[in-house]
Amino acid sequence: MTLKDDIIRRGYLDVKVYVTGLRQSHRLTVVMEKSAHGEIPFLVSKMYIPSSELIRVANECQLPVRHKDTIIFPKGMAPRDFAKKPEVIGTVEAGTVEAEIE
Repeated sequence: MTLKDDIIRRGYLDVKVYVTGLRQSHRLTVVMEKSAHGEIPFLVSKMYIPSSELIRVANECQLPVRHKDTIIFPKGMAPRDFAKKPEVIGTVEAGTVEAEIE
């Protein structure tokens, strides 16, 4: 099991970040959000964290991080890389009808 899977299963991540020169502890919670690609797990911060620290956290844990209107994805990744697609129970195929033109 990877660090990413462990964080999602646990539901939170405790991080140490620098905010205005002070080292602080913050708890980022995992929130599943719906998108066009499927459900995406985001680490959400309730308190202010500078963008540079959000980028560092996203790259270290390989999960997207969100604070208010700021969304940070790990380097080289996009929402489709994290999306969990809904399970398909079965497929329905249209019946084929063969007809001749006379």
